[in-house]
Amino acid sequence: MALKTRSERYKAFSTGQVARFCFVTPETILNWIRANQIKAQRTAGGQYRIRLEDLRTFMLERGMETALLDEEKDVRPFCWEFHCQGSLQGEACERCLIHRSGALNCWQLHGLLPLTARRFRDCEQCDYFQRFAHESSSGEECNET
Repeated sequence: MALKTRSERYKAFSTGQVARFCFVTPETILNWIRANQIKAQRTAGGQYRIRLEDLRTFMLERGMETALLDEEKDVRPFCWEFHCQGSLQGEACERCLIHRSGALNCWQLHGLLPLTARRFRDCEQCDYFQRFAHESSSGEECNET
């Protein structure tokens, strides 16, 4: 049942998300894609996406454990994956300080970044914050200054 729920919410994963399931780096996933070892599609912005069914098949064919893939009910993307998925904003995300820090909860750093480096003036305007802040295990608030 959990697999169906996740499939409905996330039909495809970024290379970073797939790397977490396979316990490798995103660069390794890119190498596997380029070597035609794992099926992937490209977004309009040139980013790769791997469908859930293709990832499961790949992992099973190579004897990888799929328990994490099966057990995780919700796979939360990083904020830059959420905002840049299927868009042409990939370059902007590559320059983003939150992207470069690898922070999962971007709202923790929001008030620490200069206003010019923020996507939104405050967290309440951000769809990512609205969707995922309540799921944060520590219940941290947006760090506004």
